[in-house]
Amino acid sequence: MPIIERNFFRLLRAGAYGQEEQIEPMSAWKWQQVLLHAQRLGLVPLLHDGIVACRGQFFMRLTDEQQQQWEQDTRKAERRYQQASADVAALLALLGEQQLRPILLEPWTSSCLYPTPSHRRTGMVNIFFPFATQGRKADDWARANGTDADSPNKHTLHYRWQSIGVEHCHRMMTLSNKLNNMTLHGIMEKEWLEGGTSHVNIAHQRIETVAPTLTMLISLLGIFKTTLREGLPLWQLIDLGQQLRQQGDRVDFVKLQTWMERLHFTRMAQLAGTVLTSLLGFTADEVPFMQPADDESDRLANELLHVQSPSRYIRFSPGESLSSMVANITHSLENVEE
Repeated sequence: MPIIERNFFRLLRAGAYGQEEQIEPMSAWKWQQVLLHAQRLGLVPLLHDGIVACRGQFFMRLTDEQQQQWEQDTRKAERRYQQASADVAALLALLGEQQLRPILLEPWTSSCLYPTPSHRRTGMVNIFFPFATQGRKADDWARANGTDADSPNKHTLHYRWQSIGVEHCHRMMTLSNKLNNMTLHGIMEKEWLEGGTSHVNIAHQRIETVAPTLTMLISLLGIFKTTLREGLPLWQLIDLGQQLRQQGDRVDFVKLQTWMERLHFTRMAQLAGTVLTSLLGFTADEVPFMQPADDESDRLANELLHVQSPSRYIRFSPGESLSSMVANITHSLENVEE
């Protein structure tokens, strides 16, 4: 791995997880490349935390201009997060007042696990409604009170409210493979009824969310779905690491492993675990769902920023990879102009 990427991941580990890292010497130009990588991936605040943690080191040398750029980008991200957090809390309060029981899903719930929540990138706010009648009422409310309402499929509604983009979900997660999808819905329904819920605090408001074991399953499946479309998703993998370190003692890993086997995703879990251990500083003991590493997992993990073809992952999840590829091809054909 080139020195720019080595220092990039050192700063990321120091900023996201508070790990002690030793920075290698680089030129001002190479430090600028680290900044450009961080800006492209939305990771400036976390790497800035790493810079602060390593600032006493002899080789941690940025120009005054570079220091100012890191600070400026971080402050902007903090302001965006604070505004979005206030809007998330206000929206969920409004929906709750109408007895619609909104359940906040990933990735917003993971922000609360970070040392500085405002340094987690903001994004679409995913809200789950466990009962169909409430979900329909929530969609009607969103069409009347939000803007740019659009329903990409029968299970979701997208719209904007204040400063945030919102997705109403009538399923916590769906998969392309029909058999896997049926199995997943059975798992989620049973766990939802038996496993209870959890809560997070956002903008001083207590908000209902999914219990840690089911949250980790959803996070892993979310990583797999993004991987099949775009390549390994660094942000989601960082979130997974926070869940393991901050909530791992509340996760039933025996149950999680059983679910992964039923869904045929154990190899993809292996790939996620390999990224955590090879790039993000985790030990194998910290990743209970991980099996002994193999050469293919190591190779793909080290190509994290470059791998983007779903076909590369067929051996890790054949059914879902092929289903995703077929869906992508079908979607492409449907959008070809006659």
